[in-house]
Amino acid sequence: MVKAKEQGSELFFVQVKKPAEVRKDILETLREIVETLHRFEKFRHIRHKKLEKIHHLGVLVKQANKMLGNLRLKLPQTNLRATVVKVQSEPKKVHHKKKKVKGREKQEKMPKKELTEVDRLEAELSAIESKLKSLT
Repeated sequence: MVKAKEQGSELFFVQVKKPAEVRKDILETLREIVETLHRFEKFRHIRHKKLEKIHHLGVLVKQANKMLGNLRLKLPQTNLRATVVKVQSEPKKVHHKKKKVKGREKQEKMPKKELTEVDRLEAELSAIESKLKSLT
């Protein structure tokens, strides 16, 4: 590939070493640009669909609120409220001699919640920190 520049009546030529490699690099760069543009178009399409769904959800919420308002208007007005029923649980047995066992019993009795992503990451982080402390 030779570039020619004309200034006045003089021609200047620039020699390109390894023109095949330069051409190959340019084509690879163009391919990456086209792939990036393709991903961007995909992103724009997804964003457009998301906005449509958000708008549709807003319309549904407005309809639900309107229906709820109509329902409240049609229901009779009363001063009655629902009563809350309290369930009594059995009293816990306390052993003063075995305090350590009591703590373990509480842990066993507590229902295990499914860990959220944040809780799981915090647990992993604390495990890593404890390993680092043991190494130092």
